[in-house]
Amino acid sequence: MIPNSDWNNFVDRYMASWNEEDPAARRKIIDEIWAEDGTYYNRLFVVSGRDMIENAVTAAHNEYFAKGFSFRSQNDAYGHHGGCLFGWVMVSTATGAVDTFGRDFIVTNADGQITIDYQFGMKPPSL
Repeated sequence: MIPNSDWNNFVDRYMASWNEEDPAARRKIIDEIWAEDGTYYNRLFVVSGRDMIENAVTAAHNEYFAKGFSFRSQNDAYGHHGGCLFGWVMVSTATGAVDTFGRDFIVTNADGQITIDYQFGMKPPSL
C-alpha cells in the first residue's frame, strides 16, 4: 500500500507514463504502476489489462504531443486506504496555457499498483 505522504510521487510516475516519448520506457512505467488486470475508465472508452492501457496511453501521447501538449500533475494528490484523488492539466508545451484539466480517482492493490482509474477531463469554460 502507498503511504499517504507518497501519493504525489506516485502520481508523478503516472503522469510520466503519459509524457514519456520512448515506448519501452513508457511500458516499463505502466508495468510498474498498473496491476496486470487494471482497468482505465474515461468518458469515451474503457480498457483493461496493461497491453490495452499501454495502447490508450500511447494513442493519447501520440495525438496530444503532435499538437504541442504535455500533461502535468496539479500536485494535489490526496489518498488513503488505497484510493487516491488527484488533479492534472494538459498544457501547451510552448506557452504553458491550460487546454484541458481534470481529476482522476484511482484505486490501488496491496502492491501499490492501480486496479481502477476513473478519469474526468474537462475544458476550461469560455468567458
